[in-house]
Amino acid sequence: MQSEPILIDEVAGPVVVEMNTFTGRGTIFVAGVPEHREDGWFHLPAKGGGRVRAKLRASILDPWPTVEVLGAKHRTGPKVPAALLVLAVFPFALVFVGGLLGGLLGGLAAAVNHGIARKPSSVAARAAQMVLVAALAAGAYLLVAGIVTAATDQPR
Repeated sequence: MQSEPILIDEVAGPVVVEMNTFTGRGTIFVAGVPEHREDGWFHLPAKGGGRVRAKLRASILDPWPTVEVLGAKHRTGPKVPAALLVLAVFPFALVFVGGLLGGLLGGLAAAVNHGIARKPSSVAARAAQMVLVAALAAGAYLLVAGIVTAATDQPR
């Protein structure tokens, strides 16, 4: 996922953030050039020369990361409606029903839902897609759990 360019007063050029949906790792590009990360901080070219430190912050509750420069947080995408945020993390509920397998499938579904939340389509379309992803994750859990139960069930 790549953000639209944003302008940050202290940085010499437009800033674009590219995030890996599954690992949560990101890269910051300034004027199209990837910037180096050191000890969790990016060192971005500053206006007037030199470098300014920036931190990339991602949250499970927000599909768009923020770039923090000199204590000021800059969103890399538009606000997402609260209903979509709830739907994005809803598949994690599988962990309470299905333990490790439910957590794995729920985590995968939540990652997919975060990608859907960033799409430019309508809120209703994104919500429908997220519900479908959650239903598919639940169905996959039931299928795998049923297969494992049938395979390990000993006749008496």
